[in-house]
Amino acid sequence: MDEQSPAVWVRGVGKHYGSGKNKLQVMTGLNMTVPHGAIYGLLGPSGCGKTTLLRCIIGRLNIDYGNIVVLGDTPGAKNHGIPGNMVGYMPQDTALYNEFSILDTLMYFGRLHGMDRREIKHRTKFLLDFLSLPSRRRLIKELSGGQKRRVSFAVALLQEPELLILDEPTVGVDPVLREKIWSHLMEITQGSHHTTVIITTHYIEEARQADVVGLMRNGCLLAESAPADLMLQYSQPSLEDVFLKLCRDDENARGHHPQCPTLNSDTQDFSHAAITAMDSPDLCTSTTQLTLSVHHRAPHGFIHVLSSSVVECCTCPKLTNMAALIIKNLTIMKRNLGFLLFEFMLPSIQIILFCLCIGKDPYDLNIGIVNNDHGPFGGWFIQRLDNRTFHMKMNYSDLNEALSDVRAGNSWGVIHMGENFTSDLVLRFRNMSSLSNDTISGGSVKLNLDMTNQQISLIIQERVAEAFQSFMSFVLELADLPPGLAQLPIQLEDPVFGTRHPSFTNFMAPAIILSTTFFLATGLTALSFIMEKKEGLLDRSLVAGVSSVEIMLSHVCTQLMVMVVQVGLLLVFALIVFKVPYNGPLIWVILLVLLQGFCGMALGLVISAACDNENSATQLALGSMYPMLLLSGIIWPVEAIPHWLWYVSISLPMTYAGEAMRCVLSRGWSMLNMPVWRGYVVTIGWGAGLLLLAHIIMKISSNGH
Repeated sequence: MDEQSPAVWVRGVGKHYGSGKNKLQVMTGLNMTVPHGAIYGLLGPSGCGKTTLLRCIIGRLNIDYGNIVVLGDTPGAKNHGIPGNMVGYMPQDTALYNEFSILDTLMYFGRLHGMDRREIKHRTKFLLDFLSLPSRRRLIKELSGGQKRRVSFAVALLQEPELLILDEPTVGVDPVLREKIWSHLMEITQGSHHTTVIITTHYIEEARQADVVGLMRNGCLLAESAPADLMLQYSQPSLEDVFLKLCRDDENARGHHPQCPTLNSDTQDFSHAAITAMDSPDLCTSTTQLTLSVHHRAPHGFIHVLSSSVVECCTCPKLTNMAALIIKNLTIMKRNLGFLLFEFMLPSIQIILFCLCIGKDPYDLNIGIVNNDHGPFGGWFIQRLDNRTFHMKMNYSDLNEALSDVRAGNSWGVIHMGENFTSDLVLRFRNMSSLSNDTISGGSVKLNLDMTNQQISLIIQERVAEAFQSFMSFVLELADLPPGLAQLPIQLEDPVFGTRHPSFTNFMAPAIILSTTFFLATGLTALSFIMEKKEGLLDRSLVAGVSSVEIMLSHVCTQLMVMVVQVGLLLVFALIVFKVPYNGPLIWVILLVLLQGFCGMALGLVISAACDNENSATQLALGSMYPMLLLSGIIWPVEAIPHWLWYVSISLPMTYAGEAMRCVLSRGWSMLNMPVWRGYVVTIGWGAGLLLLAHIIMKISSNGH
């Protein structure tokens, strides 16, 4: 970059937020020129657009129209160091990781800027002394507000950037240190690096030390020149009086012409300035000239964002950035060790509770017995009722009394046998040709049940039927008849898959393993970016040159480490401790669970990228959880879902994966079977699609669209 050309050149820039009635115009036709190697003081009230302008300069926001050239190229251009190590940025908020120490903070940003360990330590020692910071081992959360701001300032100075952008750096800083900071800024602008500094401040008179000041109001620069020249030009004794006069003049002028004022002759028309710039070798390199002429309004529509996001996703991430981000994530985990241990154990706790509580037969069910039989059969039948299932109440002599107890909620039903139960049952077998309905009814066991609980009522019916078959087999043996006559004429042969007595636990277990991993991964990553976005941490990392793809992949990598431990413990408890049957290769089970975890992470990243606060992220995560649980065949077979809703069910990420898991565990199938490999393909497709969607959302939101 030629040092005679401006470090920052802004012409005709406009920027707005929102659309329609909610459209807020932040900048309109703004012009700005920052000389190379100068301190530029940007002054203006809160809400005038200073921070927005700075974020456009460092490439964190896209402009709606106009041109910005920073250090010889447009911000965000390929292989340009802005965002990146050419710029040091201190936002208004401290934007520091509270779990980090001062050294951790500087090491993290130093790695992002490509500095080696020795370089970082050398700069750390200088910055600690210069900014009067406490021990480098002190955690950020233990520092005072002023100390945090000084650490934030140290981060901006760390790599000795060519462009230093400071947003309110001296707020809350001791006056002596404030003077020291200004002395250092003047020193680095005049030294061998010729650093360019753009600084915003509330202390207007403090800005008199700047080489150039820009006075900003309502998204426009009212004036731009050296402080002494401005005071002389407007015949005012102080810079504050100059600003007050310009604000009053602007207020009067806007009543007649609501637009930005013209600062001087070389900035009067954007189109003309852009064309003139093409012919000026001092302003831009040859690679930038075409950019200025063609990108009067860059295409930031959805198709453009989608195509650029796909290209960025396919670009190989920088290993140094990935290493820095992964170390950062692991450091945060290490500083929250109790929560990390809870993360490790939570899936195991869930699978333990599932295996202990789901699929077991109910027991000690209160049931009323009314045995009015005058013969022995009623007593024999009662003896064969399962004592573990039933807690029998035999003190009823009257059916109405027993039914009243059921209506009062004291028992689940009544088993009733009439006075002629024995004799009618004998007639039922001896004289079949002349049986009456009364005889058939009298020789039957009658059930009056509370059917409000389907599972309990089905178990009662099943146990009563088993007891009756056992009782009839005993009676037939006494009569020297084959006991098999008591059985239904249906013979259950050896099952093709599974056992003769299938368990609801075994049906649900494969999908529960997948859903537990999926939703825990979603929950753990759903808040990944929320706090970082709220506190400016994400933005600061992106300014340092990290891409959103690298940030997402780093979260996937660190959460994958956690998930490997979670899945290992979960499968140990499910398959070994509780002996959930698995007939297929265990490697396919592990791989499918990990892929479902990855898919859950990707959904969490989408939620995290789309939401700005914890409440909305939590609600969105829960809102996605229950429909998938209900529609994915986890709780109930998808074959029972209404046909029109079945198409929704099969489009969800866990439906085919759950089927594949059951096929591997219960049937012993491999990847050669379509239901198995289909589950893997759908899971991978969902994971990749959600990851791309998260990247697109981050790209759109971070660029202010």
